Amino acid sequence: MLRPLLITLFPLLTVGPHLIPLPDAVVEDRAKPELITVEDTGKKLPENARMEVLAKENPVAFLENCLIRYDREVKGYSLTMQKQERLDGKLQKKEIIEVHYREGPEKGGHSVFMRWLEGARLAARVLYVDGENKENGRSQMLVKPTGLGSFLTVERDPEGADAKRSGRYNLKEFGLKMGLQRTLASFKDAQKEGALHVEYLGRKKVPEAGGRECFVLKRTRYKRPEADGITEQTLSVDTQTWLLVGTVLRGEEGQLIGAYYFRDIRLNPTFDKDQFTDKAVKAR
Repeated sequence: MLRPLLITLFPLLTVGPHLIPLPDAVVEDRAKPELITVEDTGKKLPENARMEVLAKENPVAFLENCLIRYDREVKGYSLTMQKQERLDGKLQKKEIIEVHYREGPEKGGHSVFMRWLEGARLAARVLYVDGENKENGRSQMLVKPTGLGSFLTVERDPEGADAKRSGRYNLKEFGLKMGLQRTLASFKDAQKEGALHVEYLGRKKVPEAGGRECFVLKRTRYKRPEADGITEQTLSVDTQTWLLVGTVLRGEEGQLIGAYYFRDIRLNPTFDKDQFTDKAVKAR
């Protein structure tokens, strides 16, 4: 009986360790990107015509208004994300991901669930809920791996080695709001140095964002390359919702560093009761 069992298990015992994720390697904490908050004075937000003027003349104020509106109106969303990134010098394949996101009950907390529709590499599904699934005081991701490990659900550090191999931003850094905050922070830093150069490219329909009409801005002439060598950013802000629905980042030679688009956006949906539980990760 033992011999047939070993023969059956041989592929899993020999190949499995290379396909089933092992416990995450310990990595040093890295400096987190600045997340700027904008004070909401309660003033009426500008009309779209005024927002277009700001996009041309004062892109910092333009982004600040986008953040204020987000804080007033958005509690969560469901959407489809398209991303392509350069990791460790290699351009990865395009990924299409179903995303559900819920703002947390407390400042800074949030819940995010992702299911890969195309281009899955390390994970097929992943869930992060700030304040839950803690290990050593740190909230962990729940992950359904790809490959032979797909029958498992494993816990991973959202800032660990596997997370860094999966994308430029981890799940603690994910969100439409955080994208706006990072962009605003980089704009303000450049502005302080007199090196903010942003061109307004007009209103354009962006196919990758579901054909939505967007205010499109392009930042160039960086004083110095930013994270991962960024020297150019093109951003697309939906003219109806003021959400940042597209960002393309390039380096000095024009090489793509990251491209992120969001479509099929449903704001403040009624989520399934199990959407942010392990049941959503384990579902077949």
